[in-house]
Order: sequence, then structure tokens, then C-alpha cells
Amino acid sequence: MTTPAKAGPPILGIIFLLLGLFKFINGGSWVVWIILGCLFGGLGIFTSRKSRGAQ
Repeated sequence: MTTPAKAGPPILGIIFLLLGLFKFINGGSWVVWIILGCLFGGLGIFTSRKSRGAQ
């Protein structure tokens, strides 16, 4: 059987999450950036670490 292709880390989501964190620290409007980071898979970095450790 063929093995599924492994996707890389969600770079765009991580960038949006980091931008949201930066805006939060500086007192700017951060909610939109955090939502975009979640929508683009930025939280997937935590689940990819779990699945990598289980193998």
C-alpha cells in the first residue's frame, strides 16, 4: 500500500499566531490575528508533536 504524504508544519498559521501574540503584548488588536492563526492551522503544531512522539 502507498504511504500517505507527510505535511509540513503550518507555517502561515504559526506566523499569524506569533503576530497575534506580538500585538497582544504591544496592546494592539490581536483577536483577529489569533483567529486567523487558528483557521490556518497554527494550533496543529501541538498535535503534530504528539503524533511524532507516539511513533
